[in-house]
Amino acid sequence: MSEDAARFLSGEAQDQPVAEAQLEHKRALLLLAQGFEDAEAACALDVLGWTRYRPTCATVDVDVAAFGQEVRGAFGTRMLADVLVGEVEPARYDALVIPGGFHNLGFDEAYCDEVHDLVRAFAHAGKSVATMCVGVVPVAEAGVLDGGRAATYALSSRHDNPGRLHEFGCDFADEAVVEWHGIISCSGPAHSEQVMCLLLERLVGAEAAAEVARYRDGRSC
Repeated sequence: MSEDAARFLSGEAQDQPVAEAQLEHKRALLLLAQGFEDAEAACALDVLGWTRYRPTCATVDVDVAAFGQEVRGAFGTRMLADVLVGEVEPARYDALVIPGGFHNLGFDEAYCDEVHDLVRAFAHAGKSVATMCVGVVPVAEAGVLDGGRAATYALSSRHDNPGRLHEFGCDFADEAVVEWHGIISCSGPAHSEQVMCLLLERLVGAEAAAEVARYRDGRSC
């Protein structure tokens, strides 16, 4: 690690030790429906947020999109929206992130035309769409997984999530994490970090993503 990079990480230096013109900053949209899975949303913010402590690479900024000014997670986390779902300009973002949630706590609002339109806008532009748990189901509903494969939460007592994927032409994969044509999915919140690390790699490249992982690990070697 260079001396400038070490000073940046320690907080002594406030500017990145790389010329601004060399950095290609990214922006991700975190779409939260009521009853979202708290850990999945937090993981998205954490993994992408750690790019702010990479002295040699671009940051990935995150905007929260919701259907109202405040959205509440299943376990009590409250988030303020940066933008309302109906006012999102997809061209401003490089990736879309959709955590899962609990249908009995309001997650059903994710199954709507506005979300479907956003998903299609990102997917058709070749931008990554990262989902967790049941967050992939509204993505399948949007039609962008037809002929593809994805993972989803399979242990719900009230919802046949694998069956919903099949309904929209997508093969259910009983795997932890699946990526198909830029759409990332996983079987549950335990794998949300893997999803976000994979998304980060797609946004900034393998070398920068590995650097972030090392910082988050917190060990010197």
